Amino acid sequence: MTRRRAHGSGFVLVLGGGGARGLAHIGVLRVLEKNGLRPSMIVGTSMGAIIGGMYAQLPDARLVEERVRALIGSKPFRRIVLDAFSQDGAPDSLGTVSALYGRMKRGYSLLRSVWSPGIVQAPVLIDFLSHLLDDITFARCRIPFAAVACDLLSGREVICRSGSMLSAIAASSAIPGVVTPVILRRKWLVDGAPTSMVPVDAARRLSRLPVVAVTVTKSVEGNAEARNAIDVVLRAGAIARMQLAEQNLKGAAVVLRPGVGEYGWADFQSVDRFVREGEREARKVVSRISRL
Repeated sequence: MTRRRAHGSGFVLVLGGGGARGLAHIGVLRVLEKNGLRPSMIVGTSMGAIIGGMYAQLPDARLVEERVRALIGSKPFRRIVLDAFSQDGAPDSLGTVSALYGRMKRGYSLLRSVWSPGIVQAPVLIDFLSHLLDDITFARCRIPFAAVACDLLSGREVICRSGSMLSAIAASSAIPGVVTPVILRRKWLVDGAPTSMVPVDAARRLSRLPVVAVTVTKSVEGNAEARNAIDVVLRAGAIARMQLAEQNLKGAAVVLRPGVGEYGWADFQSVDRFVREGEREARKVVSRISRL
């Protein structure tokens, strides 16, 4: 049976990627919900797609947070994600690629990264997501939703709006080099960050409503000096992602910037801080969103 869609408040909510920093989206949703502001559509990349997809299926920020906390506290998640990557999520990290390079430099999963397109197989990611999301189609969402991914073969942004939500959100959050690509409709899909760290452009193509965007992109300011050629390449990549995000944000009517930029992408232990920062930032602009 098709679920009745919730009434929207006349804006599109765009949730950007950023790994664990994206848990700030939960705090934003808390404040919007408390003030009776429910988006007419949600568009997300990576962690933004995960949190946004959960809320689109069941618009209850408390239940979204409960499911996320339960997964983070589970033994499989701690073993595969926290123990493996948390040391690479230090404040001076340059992001996902830096974390991957750090593991390879120390010898972790080196052979797997040579012989496979990722350290973690996509089915493992899908299994994790199945604890957060129901395996339904986009059409059954309470709030219209789109997940944004990147096609490795064409280099283009891919907006997923039909079929299995679980597979599409897995594709949108498949970190390149860490998770193997998700193959959908002859496309090799990975995390949408290379093309759409904050998918404002995608949202504007899907709707004429004003866009409220949340960015949790890591800042490159305050990083240690580059020590070698690899550091220079990683820093340049981080700058490119930051500049791309800023270009995308120009199309948003309201931009939220939770204060989480100094944290690493795998710092899931800081969930309390992330949620608080999301709430704090949303309170600053809730009146502006209401006027939309």
